[in-house]
Amino acid sequence: ILNLIKPLKGSIELNTNGEEQDSRADIKRDIGVLFQNGALLNSLTVAENIAIPLEQHTDFKKEIIDEIVALKLHLVNLPDAGNLMPAELSGGMKKRVSLARALALDPKILFADEPSAGLDPFTSRDLDNLLLSLREKLGMTMVVVSHEVASIKRIADKIVYLKDGKVLFKGTLEEALASDKEIVRNFFM
Repeated sequence: ILNLIKPLKGSIELNTNGEEQDSRADIKRDIGVLFQNGALLNSLTVAENIAIPLEQHTDFKKEIIDEIVALKLHLVNLPDAGNLMPAELSGGMKKRVSLARALALDPKILFADEPSAGLDPFTSRDLDNLLLSLREKLGMTMVVVSHEVASIKRIADKIVYLKDGKVLFKGTLEEALASDKEIVRNFFM
């Protein structure tokens, strides 16, 4: 979906602002990515990690970038973490810092790859609730890849179930639980 690998067939169409966009770069600015492992740079502070997309894709002055970074840290409930190094963060804190970086450019779409992977059930629930809250506050679309059934049940409006590279089911959780496909029903029970 992110166009990192060219599709063998078919096409991918993203319309993030209701208008045709001029380039792939325009589309990429409208997309945030929360990587499964966080993908934080260990040699940079939390604030410096979050500032990366702002430095690369805007011409904002450092003072403005610092303000945006502080706002994003506040959004993910880590207002005092800017000077910490990634090694000083818990797993849940790393996910939230990565989320703050994914939100740095105010994306219209957030792609999240296994956001709760490696987290305990309580931290996973808290992260799901944060994602839902931010989705509402920021009015963005989220595309989440997950195998965590509890997380899917909490955050999914629509579900796409893939098996062997093919779409086996597409619909709501209620429709999945009533599916005529036993493998789909059993996955969500």
